[in-house]
Amino acid sequence: MSSLNLLKDNEKKVFYHYLIPSICSTLVNSIYILVDTLIIGQGVGAEGISALNIFLPFYSLYMGIGFMFGIGAGILMSTEDGIGNIEKSKKYFITSILCVSLVTIILTLVSIFNLRKISYILGANENSIDLVMEYGRYIVFAAPIFICTNFLGPIVRNRKDPNLCMIAVLLGAGINIVLDYIFVFPMQMGMKGAAMATVIGSLITSLVLLTHFIKKKNRIKICIKGISFDMVKKIISCGSSSFLMEVASGFVIFIFNIQILKYIGDNGIVIYGIISNCIIVGISLFNGIAQASQPIIATNHGADEVKRVRNVLKYAMYTTIAIGIILFAIVFVFTKEVILVFVKAGESIINMGITPIRMYLSAFCIMNINILMCNYFQSIGREKVSVSISIIRGFLLNIILVLIMPVVLGGNSLWIVVPITEIITFLGICIYSNRKAKVNYKACNP
Repeated sequence: MSSLNLLKDNEKKVFYHYLIPSICSTLVNSIYILVDTLIIGQGVGAEGISALNIFLPFYSLYMGIGFMFGIGAGILMSTEDGIGNIEKSKKYFITSILCVSLVTIILTLVSIFNLRKISYILGANENSIDLVMEYGRYIVFAAPIFICTNFLGPIVRNRKDPNLCMIAVLLGAGINIVLDYIFVFPMQMGMKGAAMATVIGSLITSLVLLTHFIKKKNRIKICIKGISFDMVKKIISCGSSSFLMEVASGFVIFIFNIQILKYIGDNGIVIYGIISNCIIVGISLFNGIAQASQPIIATNHGADEVKRVRNVLKYAMYTTIAIGIILFAIVFVFTKEVILVFVKAGESIINMGITPIRMYLSAFCIMNINILMCNYFQSIGREKVSVSISIIRGFLLNIILVLIMPVVLGGNSLWIVVPITEIITFLGICIYSNRKAKVNYKACNP
């Protein structure tokens, strides 16, 4: 992999060489959450899934912070590498390490000392708080591990070692699966056991990723000389879209939990817990495709290779559309089986869940394109466009629709909020891209 030249080798060959390792890397947290949900659903029950779903926004925040500094620095590193500024690329990496370390320390301390209060804010009640706390106290203490995993993945991938990301994820996920089963079933450790397995699996992933820097050619001396606040701003600017996308997913879970409890009830939370896990896996796949294209696009954009950038975007678009259609087809055909995989459900939950799951997850066919385009704008230096898409898609539209639609159309309309949000976002991207293309055409043909 290290022998591939991002500026000269065939674009299709380079993209598909990056694709599988990239998807494996972005799947890391979704695998942990998915396995926890499956094991908890079978070993603890529906109450455990509800408690886990309440805690999911924490994961989104940890992923968002890791990705913000990892992807932000990664894009700038790739761009500088494309230009030929190797030393400046290293400075961006060092700056990102210092920034993510400081933010992680602050977040971890705040989470540890305010876990119960935060849990109630996120939707826990007297019925669920004990299970939420049992699971959550282990996760918040391990926040540095989760953030480190999501930070190192994009960095290592941008340093042309995507296969190591894949190995790290597969090893960590495998250990997590084994320990999840052992801790929850034979050892009867419940939510605590699931949390401990997740922490250990993520720790293994981080340790494997760190081996990238053992090789002499990959070592980077930590030196603050030459680091500036301007570099910090650029990293945050480049990575803020990724942060917003991840935090938005946690925010959507939070606001949906509140509205579902209000308009549908406890069974609705169980169904939404299943949906949330499916969405997390889908987003991880779509992010993996987008991030496989990211270092190639950023490097070629830095070298002003416009045609190569367009070709990589084309291959990524074909791939993400195909994956989105396949995912939705699987969920649509095997909806009942999906429910039963997650929880020992009675007929009431199965009958209640089939239509909402199909309605909600139809968004797979559109959100994949939106995620790719958001990442594309991020990679070519249009950070403001990328951030605007993330804010509108992740926050504004969801807030407006999730608050208004159940009042006007009833509680079941909550299940189509996300598909509608994705459609509106897609149309907005199409309008912007079309206008930008016309402006560029006029500039080239005065």
